[in-house]
Amino acid sequence: MGRIRTIERDGILDAAEKVTLAKGPSGLTIAAVAEQMGITNGGVQYSFRSKEALLAAMFERWQDEYSQRMAMTCDDPENGHALIHAHIAYAANYDDRSRRGAPSLLVSLLNSPQHLAATRKWYRERIDGIDLSTAEGRWLRLAFVTMEGVFLMRLLGLVDMQPDEWNAIVADIVAMSEGRLPQADDVPQSRAA
Repeated sequence: MGRIRTIERDGILDAAEKVTLAKGPSGLTIAAVAEQMGITNGGVQYSFRSKEALLAAMFERWQDEYSQRMAMTCDDPENGHALIHAHIAYAANYDDRSRRGAPSLLVSLLNSPQHLAATRKWYRERIDGIDLSTAEGRWLRLAFVTMEGVFLMRLLGLVDMQPDEWNAIVADIVAMSEGRLPQADDVPQSRAA
């Protein structure tokens, strides 16, 4: 008699991320995740009864990972400016996990009004936490929305961006977040120069 295969939730979520990355949001189905894992549809549905439940778990996992990262990097989670600086540092670290996890967030937002509402609320809270009565606050807001824009451009493949170019843009955004204009000597020359 063979060993009973156990199906772990994180493995299913990893497979769902891979499917989303390879096939886009419309390609995320229970069948596609099952195929990615080499199991039956029922195996996926044992852990996640529906695509909506799978999306909710993907979103929650992304939120948990983000929250853990912020807890490690943010000096003062009650300070709106500190949260923005920590978020910029988080988004600047565009690694394989970011590349795999962010599409999950996008799929959740496209398919779940409650996740979209929660994300809108999150953005509103971040922006409202910035003191816009100061030049520092206005620079910080500009840096925040710039980071979000360039992160999404890169994530969605709207701009092919090599690491040196990404690092140059991040250095400019960090300069803005500190209330100063970027300087030519802040980073090495990018390929666009």
